[in-house]
Amino acid sequence: GEPPIAYPVACLPQAWAAGSIFMMLQACLGVTIDGWNREVRVSDPRLPIGIDRLEIDGLRIGDEKVDLLFEHAGRRIDVQGRGPTGIPVRVR
Repeated sequence: GEPPIAYPVACLPQAWAAGSIFMMLQACLGVTIDGWNREVRVSDPRLPIGIDRLEIDGLRIGDEKVDLLFEHAGRRIDVQGRGPTGIPVRVR
């Protein structure tokens, strides 16, 4: 067989892989940030097996920061948002 083809820049695949964890978290937790309207939307959040609680501290939206708490409550996930009253956290 032929050897693998070298990447033109060695850091290219590593940079993509390093950012993938944030995309995975966003997809699992159903988090969408609307910077124009200064709000956080959470839709159908899921936590991986073995993780009953996940907290995100200091999620920046413009000049403000919001904290999010995801917690198993029976078969559903409870979501709480804490931060400035000017930034709503909407859960669907």
